[in-house]
Amino acid sequence: MDFVKEWVANEDDLIREGASLGALLARMKDVFHPLLFSRGEYQRLIKLASGLPPTLAGFPLWIGFPIDNSPPGLLLDVSVLSGTRSAQIFEDMDLVSTAGVVPLLRQIGSEQSSLKRIVGNRVLLQYEIPAGQPAKQGLLLYPEQTMLAANGSDEGHQNFGIALHALADAAGQTLNAAEHQQLEHAWLALDAGTRVGVIGVFPQQRLRVTRLVMLGLSSVADVVAFLDRVGWTGKSALVAATLQRLDALGALAGMTFGVQLDLHAEGMAPVIELQVFSAETIYDPTGWFKDKHCWTALLNGLAAGSLLVPDKLAELTRWSMGTRTLIGRSGLLLLLQRIHHFALAFGSDGEIKYVNAHVFMLLNQWSKKSNGSTS
Repeated sequence: MDFVKEWVANEDDLIREGASLGALLARMKDVFHPLLFSRGEYQRLIKLASGLPPTLAGFPLWIGFPIDNSPPGLLLDVSVLSGTRSAQIFEDMDLVSTAGVVPLLRQIGSEQSSLKRIVGNRVLLQYEIPAGQPAKQGLLLYPEQTMLAANGSDEGHQNFGIALHALADAAGQTLNAAEHQQLEHAWLALDAGTRVGVIGVFPQQRLRVTRLVMLGLSSVADVVAFLDRVGWTGKSALVAATLQRLDALGALAGMTFGVQLDLHAEGMAPVIELQVFSAETIYDPTGWFKDKHCWTALLNGLAAGSLLVPDKLAELTRWSMGTRTLIGRSGLLLLLQRIHHFALAFGSDGEIKYVNAHVFMLLNQWSKKSNGSTS
């Protein structure tokens, strides 16, 4: 993790670079080719991020976007770490638009906190910007790898409850019996070797939704078996057929999978998302920084299966394989650019609704040390 820490930018530098994260994203708009980012959706992203501190650009952030022919949309995840200047800015702002962040930061900022033991020192803000629809804002926690593992002990189950209730409290919600039942059922659907990798809530939505991402599924058979155990009502046989075709093309070699579920009192949302990670990067603390070639087979397989737009693939490949030098107000800046994961969404009819790429970004002031670290 020391390598990652070397890349985290000085927050004072980024305050000098722009008034907000939105302002920095506006200055970086030409970094992204219009094939990857719809200009209209990117403007919406800039507007949403205009209420966030510029210091967040110096910590890991992810942007997701379609690489197929589905309607343009964007997803932004930003990291807020306790004990940082960014966390203090959130405390000082106390904005309704970021409600829930501050109480979570206070909890994970305490060494005696059970929540800190489970999720570490990071809260994520997620902004979904669907094409032609209102944006949604979520609060996410990323549990440490062993904390919410289905390993046969009671500890993971207890940790799951602690994290769920901390999120609900921060969002001003109280989980009712029906919501508890849905979440309990999802936990019980986990098998040995799998875990809860993400827990999220969307405080401002009319329908209360808890988002879970279950990680550690290692094969197509594991994915389909989990969908059946968790009670997804969609056509899992068609999902299996699509994934088997990709597997036959060699696209899934060296990959590991997560399934994203949105749960509410009445059950599960009909669309599920299969997240595809490189096993070479997800379990390596420095993996996100050195993943230049581990996506080749997947991208070639998606192309052979006609699941993406070839021009978007070419642009994504060019974009994601290095660093870019930007001229900042206080000197040269380096933008680290990598692929984080891919997501295939399936509707209840078993058909693919979208194929998204999720890219990892980190902005840092140029130095010989940081420049050498990326070679």
